[in-house]
Amino acid sequence: MTIFPRTSLRILSLFALAVAMVCSPPLHAREWLRAELPGVVLYSDGYPHELQRWALKVRLFDALLRHRFGVSAQDTEPGSPLTIYLLNDDGDIERLTGRENLVGFYSPSIEGSYLIASRAAGYDKFRLSGQMSLFHEYTHHFMYRHFASAWPAWYREGLADYTGAVTFDADRTAQLGFPSWPRMKHLDGKPMPLATVLTASVDDFKPDEKARFYAWSWKLVHLLSRSPDDRQRLDHYLARYAAGQDSLSAAGAAFGDLATLETRLHAHLPDPRSGEAVPVSLGLVPDLVVSALDPLASRLIDLRLARMAGRDPKTSLADLNAFVGANPYSAEGRHELALALKDSNLSAALTEAQTAVSLAPDDHRTLAVWADIAIRHIKSNPATTATDWNTLRSRLENAISAGSRDPMVLSMLFRSYLSEPRRPSPQALGAMERALALQPESYEMRFLGVYAQAMSGKSAQARRTARALASDPHAGLLGKQALAMLDRMKPGPIPNCGHNLSGDDPC
Repeated sequence: MTIFPRTSLRILSLFALAVAMVCSPPLHAREWLRAELPGVVLYSDGYPHELQRWALKVRLFDALLRHRFGVSAQDTEPGSPLTIYLLNDDGDIERLTGRENLVGFYSPSIEGSYLIASRAAGYDKFRLSGQMSLFHEYTHHFMYRHFASAWPAWYREGLADYTGAVTFDADRTAQLGFPSWPRMKHLDGKPMPLATVLTASVDDFKPDEKARFYAWSWKLVHLLSRSPDDRQRLDHYLARYAAGQDSLSAAGAAFGDLATLETRLHAHLPDPRSGEAVPVSLGLVPDLVVSALDPLASRLIDLRLARMAGRDPKTSLADLNAFVGANPYSAEGRHELALALKDSNLSAALTEAQTAVSLAPDDHRTLAVWADIAIRHIKSNPATTATDWNTLRSRLENAISAGSRDPMVLSMLFRSYLSEPRRPSPQALGAMERALALQPESYEMRFLGVYAQAMSGKSAQARRTARALASDPHAGLLGKQALAMLDRMKPGPIPNCGHNLSGDDPC
């Protein structure tokens, strides 16, 4: 194989990209726009003025949540940015995912947290709109990012629906507490028992019953948000739950007679005219810069979405192969292909990841993708030696500095020790602590963080992190595994934790 000097390789890369843009027909007609806010990167396939309008909505909603929960932008870690993809309508999301009646979703992936929503009407009385879905999912992100606490499922989902129904007036005043009409239709019929609402998990219900649980959860949050006394009792309940008390006991201690609370809940009729007006101040907001992506960058957005959320992995893989074939010097294309291959063809994935690193040797995310796949490859090879692990770690250690802000590459150094297994170095423990601080909403970061905290002697903090994970409606199994690991973890050899954190027993 011919080895090109780095300078020559970059010249060839630029030449190949130019040829592809000029000579090749466009692979996809969609053109993407990009805008950046503090802590958020937005992509939209619409017009610039639409992206500016939606960016303002995100700014206002974030400011509302900060005001409501006392989170100062100046006192919080900026963290790894949330990426929001705004598609034209609900049909685009359904076609992308293959899931009917889906208007948006949120994924705190270790690759980076992202949210997909549509630019549908702002407030709809009959179905969740794009805006309601965006605000619902953004609430999840905000709470996971800023509060490392255990919450019951009803509060997580009920709060997200409660804030998701917010509207903003022309003077930027938020109207909070409006009925979530798409949920209210599921309140008809026999009431859901309060004990069920307080103790259930989302996964306890069949698909057609989940909507009823969401509706009653929203109604309970709405009831407890109407007066200072109820809000104080709710805070008391949440503090007890976060400390480890079971939901019914915590509710009894905070609310008193639960039969009385149940009667109030069943009788509660939200008044559509009783929204709470909350002025929202953004301060001095600089002009939003909206940039248009070039055709290759736009195509990569489509390919990334298809890989992460698409319904057809085979077609996604074929499209990525075609893109890399036409653009062999695209490091980003290579690492997207590597990620698409890693679960089906580990050797091919490693080759693509190594090529991506050679094309972009200073890019931390490309290095992280390579490290993820290299760890899997080394672990699966019976002939692996300590030298293989040391070589991989040396490459990561040389790249990571005190200012590194990519949580994925930071976590890979720590993960390499768990996968060998071997007691992590102080640098690896520090890197994992930094990764968790940058992306605390990620299930995988929290799971790895439990190990790092326990190995650093922070057992109480590790248990709090594990409890927060165990209470999550979408990651409860992972959290229970983390708690079980803490119960059996003793001084001595480090437990062997594999790369697949979603398995039945990863440790």
